[in-house]
Amino acid sequence: MEHDVYVCLQGEELRYGTTDRDGYRHYKSDPQQCETCPLFTQCTQNQNHQKTITRHVWEEDKEQVGLNRLSNEGKWIYRMRKEKVKEQAQMTPSVKT
Repeated sequence: MEHDVYVCLQGEELRYGTTDRDGYRHYKSDPQQCETCPLFTQCTQNQNHQKTITRHVWEEDKEQVGLNRLSNEGKWIYRMRKEKVKEQAQMTPSVKT
């Protein structure tokens, strides 16, 4: 079972709150936990004693695409794509105006 939470430096959960109109998901900590936390000043400067994390709904997908691109297969695909573009450019007649 997958939980939709983030975990702070002290191991406390930041729970999902809402998604805004721009597609950003907001996760917030329990202010009562943060108020007594020894790492509070390293974690956040929030006056309400609450840590907030904001991530776009596509963020995980973007991270996966980045990992794919940097993999050996991804590098090979990119190299082949570059060669195809060069071939196409060489085959395209230049137009003079």
